[in-house]
Amino acid sequence: MLLMGRALPAPTPSAMFEPTNKGASTRLVYCEDGAVTKALRALQREGTITLVAFPYENRNRRIKERAQPSRITMDAKFITWADTAIRFSDRESDMFERIQSIVGRGNEIDVRHIDSAYKTGCRCFFTRDKGDILRVRAELEALLGIRFFHPDADLDAFKHWLEEGNA
Repeated sequence: MLLMGRALPAPTPSAMFEPTNKGASTRLVYCEDGAVTKALRALQREGTITLVAFPYENRNRRIKERAQPSRITMDAKFITWADTAIRFSDRESDMFERIQSIVGRGNEIDVRHIDSAYKTGCRCFFTRDKGDILRVRAELEALLGIRFFHPDADLDAFKHWLEEGNA
């Protein structure tokens, strides 16, 4: 991307994301709006995980921490010009196109959510989207090193994954 004739540096995944609630765990878990469950909120209250998301479609009051944005456009519903957490340099990662090739070009919001998780340094991602995301989770996991879970069907597998020292 060029700005006034100068190339902007490509973003890299953030290893320096710090939750605003300083007592929180560093186990960052990206959670799409519809995937927030009582069980995940309980794990967050215990300090086991920190739920993060970016409001591409909806603002979720249950997720306090904001993930890094990916490819913000003028039609973003929950971002205003007064939003000081957004910077011009907030754009997609170097993996965006590869994620898009797996998930599909018609699934732009899904791609943005996944790329935000990657940029923020999340080790896992919760979604209810079986058709566009979970059906290709093996490819996404191999590419990004992020585990993908369904909040109901995969909760036990997620807890086991945490117990093994992941995330």
